[in-house]
Amino acid sequence: MRRLLSIPGITIAGFLVWKTAMLLFTAQPVPSNDAFFYDGPVVNYVLHGKYCNPSLAQVLPISGTEVFSAYPPLYQAVLLFWVKGFGTDELCIMWFHLLLLSLFSLVVFRVFRELNLSASVINFAGLFLFGITFHDRPDTLAHLLGALTVLAVVRECIWPAAALLLLTFCTSLQIGGIYSLWVGSLVYGAVWLGRQRFPVVPVVAFIISLLGLIALVKFRHPLLWDGFREHVKITPSFTGLRLPQLDDCLKVIRTAPGIIIAALGTVLMIWKTKSLRAAMIASPALLVSTCGMLAAAALMVGCLFILTPNTIHIAGYLQPVILGCFLAALSNNAATIRPNWLTQLALLGAVLLVSIRAIGMTTWGVLCARDVSRAQAMITVNRALDAVPVGNTVFVSAAYLYQAAQRTNLTWIHSDWPAPDTGNDWELRAIERLKPATIILTQFDYYRRYEAVIAQFRQQRRDVEVTIHNQARVQPPDAIPATRKIIQHISWAPVTIEIKWPILSAELETTTK
Repeated sequence: MRRLLSIPGITIAGFLVWKTAMLLFTAQPVPSNDAFFYDGPVVNYVLHGKYCNPSLAQVLPISGTEVFSAYPPLYQAVLLFWVKGFGTDELCIMWFHLLLLSLFSLVVFRVFRELNLSASVINFAGLFLFGITFHDRPDTLAHLLGALTVLAVVRECIWPAAALLLLTFCTSLQIGGIYSLWVGSLVYGAVWLGRQRFPVVPVVAFIISLLGLIALVKFRHPLLWDGFREHVKITPSFTGLRLPQLDDCLKVIRTAPGIIIAALGTVLMIWKTKSLRAAMIASPALLVSTCGMLAAAALMVGCLFILTPNTIHIAGYLQPVILGCFLAALSNNAATIRPNWLTQLALLGAVLLVSIRAIGMTTWGVLCARDVSRAQAMITVNRALDAVPVGNTVFVSAAYLYQAAQRTNLTWIHSDWPAPDTGNDWELRAIERLKPATIILTQFDYYRRYEAVIAQFRQQRRDVEVTIHNQARVQPPDAIPATRKIIQHISWAPVTIEIKWPILSAELETTTK
């Protein structure tokens, strides 16, 4: 075992083997509730020839009916090539995301090797990759480009770094902003240490290019700009100044414990060192980790006070490199502190904390997959869709919309986007207004939102017949309040809700004629 662990990157390889096995044998992780938000326009374009996402039409009319412009488009452009070659179903796109995650992991390994980290440090830091279990959004591509940007700066390739950072912004504005803080401070740190001159021309070229792209969209393509603003108004990243709630604090601790430990250790190291400059010259990894922690700290503080709390998931991708470089600096001869048993215990606890969902997928998730596999779930979903009368409306969870999108005889609506989120009971009002014949939900979406909504609907509309079919025999974590916020999206078993509306007199007269 010791000889095996002496191989640099063995835990990274183990992570990729685990991810491949989970997807191959259990089709996990199940696409999360907003996966089709980003994949839908490409799926719709390939199937029906129009680059928009009709499942969002009730809330985002521009992105839902005219052109999808709710998010920067680079992810969709890359996905289009994959979908044209391999198909539009959810499993094909899940393999695409695994490819992106694999490339990201290899870039992380390349950063470690470029900084000459020891095998033990690389392998321990690689364990934090198990904290990345949500990777069905444009975020994975953005982090791949961001990690390549960090690698380029470490190798002092500034022009490629500027180009890669621009592409990161073209994939995700939030993630582009975080990596710009990281690589910007890295460049400044290298100048401060005397390793290079400030790269004025590449920096100016990057800023002009970014502002030029924004101006191009705003002034030359106003429809795209309006579509972007349409989305921002409904789901703004900035919530306004607020006091952090307990759940927000727990989410930060659970997602980024390794970064927190590294930050505390770095503060102690800087406090005890006589010359920070000398320490960073002796250990280049210290510069990388310190700059990464500055960006991560800005993210964590933002998520606690002004940003939406879920934005903290960005930190999960930053964590392996930041922690690995910190540990390398800690083991350097120039370090002023040494790890003790308390530090080692804290680091082990951090690994276990970030791996909770990975452990849940490997245990509880396997049981759920044996109960109802993806293939069985799709048979149930398609049968439910076949039973819906032509022209009717269906609400469908993201994981099943890839199947529903193939149909032109139904109006399929994303179950998260049937109406604007305006106060209480907006889902109830959407059901009343759109009168879906069937609602097809994942376990997560049913227990998170629709279980209470349907119960309330039954009480208010006793004239409507509602039948619920839950295909799960193994209770998923989503069904248990204590585990719902810890482990999600590990069960394919659908919940189908059939709704038989009373025939109005006008409809009855039309049917009779």
